[in-house]
Amino acid sequence: MQKGKDVVRSPSSSTVALSHSLTPEPFAPALEEPFHQTLPSTPKVPPRKPPQPWKDLFDTPKNPDSSLNFFEPLLVNGVLRAKPPPEVVAAGVQEWEQSLVVFLVGKKLPGRQVREILERKWGKVGNLSFHATGNGVFLVKFDSVQARDWVIDNGPWDVWGYHLVIRKWSRDMPLVLEECKTIPVWVKLFGVPVQYWTKLGLSHIASVIGKPLCMDVNTTKKHTLSFARICIEMEATSVFPNSIELELENGCTLNIGVEYPWKPTVCNLCKVFDHSNKSCPKAVRREWMPRPVLLAHRKPDDADGWITVARKGKET
Repeated sequence: MQKGKDVVRSPSSSTVALSHSLTPEPFAPALEEPFHQTLPSTPKVPPRKPPQPWKDLFDTPKNPDSSLNFFEPLLVNGVLRAKPPPEVVAAGVQEWEQSLVVFLVGKKLPGRQVREILERKWGKVGNLSFHATGNGVFLVKFDSVQARDWVIDNGPWDVWGYHLVIRKWSRDMPLVLEECKTIPVWVKLFGVPVQYWTKLGLSHIASVIGKPLCMDVNTTKKHTLSFARICIEMEATSVFPNSIELELENGCTLNIGVEYPWKPTVCNLCKVFDHSNKSCPKAVRREWMPRPVLLAHRKPDDADGWITVARKGKET
């Protein structure tokens, strides 16, 4: 080494490496993702079906039960007339011969409520279908004659306390509710002698009350002879006797007891079973009124202290 000269050492590789490790390198800025604005989704509108052509409305239906046929009508005195052959009528009668025609006396309820109640009461004996014919009359079709007869034999029936009239459907029977001048009523006959416990014998005895229609199962099979249970068609003018006088073959008479498990309400003015005298729209009743009002509305034929009115609030 020469004196007075500075010697400069080159840095070693380890020193250089160390200096690199201690010097922080600048970090590259992170790349930002582009911002996308989310737009509200527009509901997809399904494509509209093209309108059905008018001619397609009259095409033959796919259900064979709903298709009909054309039959040439008859021409009688210049007027067209339909005349189905007897086999068509026979097929229709066979379809409905296990049906009952029912309606409520003095009340009209919605058909849905009547159907639900009758299905609960009668559905346990078999399947039934319920058909409303209008004006409070219903046609109930059963799947068997046994189910229909069970309903008849176990009457009388009611819906919410209103009596249900039951009649077997028959050919040409009108399904409209007219003035209820006759009604079937179940009657019990007590003390009938055994020799009269026949179809003809009971018919003669029950005819004193009205028109006999049928017997229940126990009476028909003579399971019990304590009383005979018979369904009788009563008229609104009937008197509903409590006993029947029976003349025996030896000339003596015997009283047959009569019991009505249910007796219909009758209007003596209209001679119908639809309503009572109290609710009759034709009823005329006397009503007390204060004297000042009485003097203003009194008529010559009114009794003292009374005036005659047709309905409450309406004078006559």
